Amino acid sequence: MRHLTNRQLKLERIPDPDVDPCQWDAFALTIDGYEAAGSFEACAALYHEKNATTLTELRCALFFASRKDRHGGGYGDETSVARELLRRIRAKVAARELK
Repeated sequence: MRHLTNRQLKLERIPDPDVDPCQWDAFALTIDGYEAAGSFEACAALYHEKNATTLTELRCALFFASRKDRHGGGYGDETSVARELLRRIRAKVAARELK
C-alpha cells in the first residue's frame, strides 16, 4: 500500500481491528511515521508514552508498532496495541477529525 494523507483515509481503507488483525501492518505503512512525527525518537515516544491524540499521532504510533514488530524478530506481539490504535484511528476518520 502506498502512503496516504489523512484526507485520503476512508473507513474502508482502514482494517477493522475486530475482523482481521493481520491487515494492520500494511495499513501502518501508509505513513512514514518517523518523518511525520519529526524523528525516530518522537515517533517512539508517541508509541511508548501512549499519548497520541491526533490522527497523525495515532498513525505514527501504529507505524512504530509495525516497525517494532518487524525489527523485533517476531518475538513480540503488537496485535493488541495495533487493535486499539486502529479503533482510535477509525473513530477519528469517522468523525472527520483529520489533523
